[in-house]
Amino acid sequence: MKNIELLIINIGKKTTLVSFLGGTILFLSFCLFRADFLIPSGIIYLSTAIIFNLLVMLALIISSFIYAENRSLSVSTMLLQLVNIPIAIMYFLIVTTILL
Repeated sequence: MKNIELLIINIGKKTTLVSFLGGTILFLSFCLFRADFLIPSGIIYLSTAIIFNLLVMLALIISSFIYAENRSLSVSTMLLQLVNIPIAIMYFLIVTTILL
């Protein structure tokens, strides 16, 4: 069963990285090219990333209760995921400022 917890932790880390890189690529592309089609793409990406990250976060929370011996790894992965939230808010605020 320990393999399942480590798999969930690895999925959480990869999800965090992919979410950050995908959002950053969309943000930088919009800032560089001012392409209007990136706005709906960004909204769809953000919505999808929020749902997927919440599911992964829920799996991490559950696994941290079931597998208490590796709770610190689960919690550190959750904290790493939470770092993406202020970054996404900052990107959103910058894009809306540029559009106004």
